[in-house]
Amino acid sequence: MRHIFIILSLIFTFTFNSFASHRINDVVIAIQKIEKSVVNIRTEKIIKKTFNPFFNDPFFNDFFGFERTYKTQSLGSGFFVKNNIVVTNYHVIEAASKIFIIPYDNNQYEAELIGGDKLLDIALLKIKTKKSFPPVTLGNSDNIYLGETVIAMGNPYGLSNSVTTGVVSNTKRILKSKDGFSIFIQTDALINPGNSGGPLVNLDAEVIGINSAIYRDAQGIGFSAPINMLKRIMPEILKYKKIRRGYIGFLVEETENGNLMISHVDKNSIAFKVGIKRGDILYSLEDIPVSNKKAINYMLRSYPPGSSLKIVIKRKDELLKTKIKLATFPKNYGIKLLKEIFGLEFRQKGEYIVVTNSGIPAYIRKGDILIKVNDKDITAINVLNESVINNYLNEMEFSVYRKGQIFTILLNL
Repeated sequence: MRHIFIILSLIFTFTFNSFASHRINDVVIAIQKIEKSVVNIRTEKIIKKTFNPFFNDPFFNDFFGFERTYKTQSLGSGFFVKNNIVVTNYHVIEAASKIFIIPYDNNQYEAELIGGDKLLDIALLKIKTKKSFPPVTLGNSDNIYLGETVIAMGNPYGLSNSVTTGVVSNTKRILKSKDGFSIFIQTDALINPGNSGGPLVNLDAEVIGINSAIYRDAQGIGFSAPINMLKRIMPEILKYKKIRRGYIGFLVEETENGNLMISHVDKNSIAFKVGIKRGDILYSLEDIPVSNKKAINYMLRSYPPGSSLKIVIKRKDELLKTKIKLATFPKNYGIKLLKEIFGLEFRQKGEYIVVTNSGIPAYIRKGDILIKVNDKDITAINVLNESVINNYLNEMEFSVYRKGQIFTILLNL
């Protein structure tokens, strides 16, 4: 009888383990390896709004208006990339007065913003604790396959960690909008608003993307920023708190037939040395077609100084391939560029920047006071120089003050 009991026990144990082993598939194993590195993110934002008792008519604001302060909260996801360093989407923490991170231990820790980039939608946070948390393993987003199984992890709707699975539908999906240009990994794994900033994981438990929920109307489609972009810019953010712009050495202009034509080449640049000429058509960067300034601006923003870029240009009917190593911008490059391209010169006068030579642009005149470039207040020459560099190969709105009026002029670099 004892022998029968032992045999039955062994059969039951074997059967149970057999069923369990069938349930623990590659997806489960990958999740178990990475789940302790995924965090929930909660932010608080202070919003001030003026109210008046007369149906909010702006006429009465100066007489009866009063200001109310509101505190709002938002939720998102992130993951540890280094000890106590968390990556998430920039829009998750934008304008937050306080940031809190909830790791797998369910404790809430305050975090501080190290730095990030709004256009690339990337932010790095540092958690305020001496406790250590396991970082993820970063994969290679240039080595993924159509149809490959992926796992989207995050904190949808504040319901703590959850996962969805799907396959890679497109390895380099280019999305264009009036505000910009982005490159994503497209999947059919559901990415809800609370998943923003969470990891997209392959079956080797490697993070290959950062989930984004910016296209909420795209049912059954998920988008994730390639992890190789983070790998390029993370050292910049950790060292400089921002991403320095890489200097490529030429300017472009959009043509009527939808091309980008090289309009200016700096003679001391690597672009000049490798043979790029004015009039060439910029065909692609890193095998990504570029046909407008938003595209090239996005690409260059994700490649800091020291990065090498594959460039294809079209000259007559021939496609020419070359490589350019991005440099740091020469000293006072922005100021020199305004003078060389537009004939604009400025000088500091107390707390103001005054136009001393109006040059080519209409409506900018000698004696005008420069107030802003885009949304950046200009209070010093070095601030102007930095603003021009930050808008390299992009549009700039110059706001100037003249005789009690403010004029806005659009300049294209």
